[in-house]
Amino acid sequence: MRSAVDETTALVEAVREEFAPDPRIAVFEVSLEVDGDAVALVGVTSEASAADELRLRIAGLTGWREVRDEVQRLPDTGPEEMVHALVTSAVAPMLSGPAVRETQISQTVLGNRLVVLRRVGRWLQCRAYDGYIGWIHAGYLALQHEHEARSWEVGGAGEPWISLGSEVIGHDGERIIFLPWGARVIREPDGLVRLPDGRMGVPHGDIFPAALRPISFPAAGEAMCETASRWLGAPYLWGGVTMGGVDCSGFVQALHRLHGTTLPRDSDQQSRSGAQIDPGEEFSQLRAGDLLFFAEDSGGRVTHVTMSTGGSQIIHSSLGNGGVARNDMMGRRNYERELRRIFVCARRMI
Repeated sequence: MRSAVDETTALVEAVREEFAPDPRIAVFEVSLEVDGDAVALVGVTSEASAADELRLRIAGLTGWREVRDEVQRLPDTGPEEMVHALVTSAVAPMLSGPAVRETQISQTVLGNRLVVLRRVGRWLQCRAYDGYIGWIHAGYLALQHEHEARSWEVGGAGEPWISLGSEVIGHDGERIIFLPWGARVIREPDGLVRLPDGRMGVPHGDIFPAALRPISFPAAGEAMCETASRWLGAPYLWGGVTMGGVDCSGFVQALHRLHGTTLPRDSDQQSRSGAQIDPGEEFSQLRAGDLLFFAEDSGGRVTHVTMSTGGSQIIHSSLGNGGVARNDMMGRRNYERELRRIFVCARRMI
């Protein structure tokens, strides 16, 4: 019996490693429940391919009288469940677990669509546009049917506009909500904007039609660096994605999204995107927009990302600067010497 348990456990782990190795973008929580010479595979997974492969492989097990597949497929689609949601608050924290004490791992902003995988009380485990998975409190979201959420996303009920830092004022002159960088609203023919929860108001600040994004923010390194300079002075915040607080990979991801490319959420994931390039002697071959990656431990996982503004000049959000700032990879500051020491590679995304 011990060998049968070991064989089945190894099978589950093999499927996990092949189909869902990164828990940040895939749920695969599967374990065994043994009852004599019968075993049940229990738990949940968000990956249909993993569930299908697991079912296929357990069919070949011979050490058990009975093998039951009781793994729940996510999203959890009950008869009345809505598995799409729109962010209705200015910023919605994504946490590592379904409790307010858990670590913030990312954020998503107003107007973005999420897929709800499962529920624990008032907490919803959601997948964001970039595939990242985290827990968000229901108070930040409006659950919707899929056609409603997708209609909002593509502007089926009006013209989508994107905020670069603005606010919406109600008919009484009071502020309804701040619109952070990347927030999406719908502009009505009368000039008012509609929020995901149906509230209406007058926009004030930097906001523009989503249809103009490719023209105003082209996929070009120089343009991206110009946009990046608008973030200078934004404070560092682990898991942050807005000018109110942003981490290194959130900063890079937000810039790329505005300029038309989608990057993964974390720096180690981003370091596997694009094409690796030779930075050249003293980083002289780097073009504006190229990304530089760093690892605090030699040979370890990438933990930091910066963007070249041309050659050795970089801009990034870092604890070493307390937020978004410029540095020189060939500079004399202790922090800049440290960056040279932990540099791993450079990659070109555009």
